[in-house]
Amino acid sequence: MSDHLSALSAAFLSAEDVDPHVSLVIGSFAVLAGPAPSLDELRRLVEQRLALAPRYRQRIRRTALELRPPRWEDDPALDVRLHVRKAEVTTPGERGDVAELVGRAMAARMDRDRPLWDITLCDGLAGGRWGLLCRVHHALADGVSGTALLRVVYDVPHETAATAVGVRRVPRSRLRRAAGAAWVAGRGGSAFLPALVPVHGPSVTGLIGEGRRYAWTGVPLASVREVRRDMHVTVNDVALAAVTGGFRALLVHRGIEPHSRAIRSLVPVSAWDGALVDGPDNRVTLLLADLPVELDDPVERVRAIHDLVDRLRRDREPEAGVVAQQLLSAVPYPLVETATRLALRLPHHHLSTVTTNVPGPQQPLSCLGREVEQMLPYVPIADRIRIGVAMFSYCGELTFGITSDLDVADLDVLVEGIDAAWWSLAGSRTGGGR
Repeated sequence: MSDHLSALSAAFLSAEDVDPHVSLVIGSFAVLAGPAPSLDELRRLVEQRLALAPRYRQRIRRTALELRPPRWEDDPALDVRLHVRKAEVTTPGERGDVAELVGRAMAARMDRDRPLWDITLCDGLAGGRWGLLCRVHHALADGVSGTALLRVVYDVPHETAATAVGVRRVPRSRLRRAAGAAWVAGRGGSAFLPALVPVHGPSVTGLIGEGRRYAWTGVPLASVREVRRDMHVTVNDVALAAVTGGFRALLVHRGIEPHSRAIRSLVPVSAWDGALVDGPDNRVTLLLADLPVELDDPVERVRAIHDLVDRLRRDREPEAGVVAQQLLSAVPYPLVETATRLALRLPHHHLSTVTTNVPGPQQPLSCLGREVEQMLPYVPIADRIRIGVAMFSYCGELTFGITSDLDVADLDVLVEGIDAAWWSLAGSRTGGGR
């Protein structure tokens, strides 16, 4: 593992430095069968397994005169008791109480003088259940590598160890080609030209405050098996089409025209190339997709999403992102840091949301003998992006975790819209959901 942060990881720290209302932590909330273990039991488990993720024993330190990116160093004063804590869920521990807890906890910033992770045992969920809230700073890991923390907390079947399958990962051979002829020819660079054009008219962006609102909905993956087969599309196509339908519903609810360029999403794409993820790091590139919210027909939406993602990949947009990061690594860090902070301070109207999809284990996890029944994902928001959507699959269920600024009072419209858009493709409802 490199001792210095990558340009991307350092940028996540800069985003927090620029905006005091931003907390760039990613994570998950797991619902487990009861009874809950004691806090001491959980702390002992984490202490025993922390060696599985050495980076989680390290903290960030700025370099002399900040001529190089911050670096990782072992924390000699690491105290697991400061990272593994307990919280009581507000009675009666129903969905709304869990959502309020997740939103409040994820909005809180981490202490950079300590390793950038923590785990909270949440007792008092309805039905005798309990929860584990795991937080990791985005400077430490991305959505795929962040699952390394799962091995510290959960018993993970060997065959479900985290691999970087990501959202249609970028093959290494294509990354090498992009670094050469494709970039020189300008195809990679031109892929980002549409991002220079602001989104059309009013969107869902705006200033963000300190608080966060959280909600989720879950659907069974098996419900779209026939649709995927008949239409020759992927789960990711259907999921992104459902998100598109949700944003269309939100725009209509707000009286905003669902124009074809009204919602532009940053779509992270894993660049781990299918390798075993044996430590936290940020290896992610991106797509910039104008979601087809103008389409009311669900079948047309999923076909449009499939064609859109394929076109962006043919234009080598993900590879262009990787190459851009490689080029930035060759630029003196002070210049990159100054440019990053300046860019983050400038108002923009080029992005509306972020939508990320991380495949999770398809066999049950357990912690201290208790089975994980559900896994809720969380994605942070920043820089005028007031709404973000995280998708995570676990044991045959796909969960959409939606984050918003606390002032977004109509988040339920988006959640219900995503749910309705999924089932408009899947047919009659057979399970899952809100």
